[in-house]
Amino acid sequence: MRQDAADNREAIVTAARTLFVEHGGNVSMRAIAKEAGVGIASVSRHFPDRITLLDAIGANAVQDIETVISEHLPLFEEAPEKAWSGAIHAIAELKLALLGQTLFSEFEQISGIQRIIENRAEEIRSAYEPLITQAKKAGLYPADLEPLEFHIALAIASRPLPNSKLINAHASQVQQELIDMFLDGLRARAS
Repeated sequence: MRQDAADNREAIVTAARTLFVEHGGNVSMRAIAKEAGVGIASVSRHFPDRITLLDAIGANAVQDIETVISEHLPLFEEAPEKAWSGAIHAIAELKLALLGQTLFSEFEQISGIQRIIENRAEEIRSAYEPLITQAKKAGLYPADLEPLEFHIALAIASRPLPNSKLINAHASQVQQELIDMFLDGLRARAS
């Protein structure tokens, strides 16, 4: 694929992911094209149907998790607890819970979505494996918790709250503390 075509594809996926999170799954392909700075023909060429776009968005989210994990793995040698906590907080900051909520609730009737969900679940398990292996060695992760269960629990703990001034004033700090309590619980369960 030519570089400009690859750049356009990435811009489309990024725009669609952002718009789905902000506005829900009913965003038009035309709106996605506008947000990506490309023509509607480019969107159609790269993603002939919505399911292909959803697949690319999911793959992009897993790549983001893998990037965070690869950045934090080298830190385990000197400071495993700091590396573990840093990785989990960074993954929580990706706001994947809201993306997942949009994709699963609004697109569950699309033919082929189940295959995508199953593929992403396997990719998530694989992505977390090196991080979880290091966390187990450091006594920070229980032996009986499956990576996908961990990912879902983290998504629940980091899920955006309803939009209000009162909640927004405190939500970020409370969610950070909630994730810390979640990690403390995992450490206790590991020992």
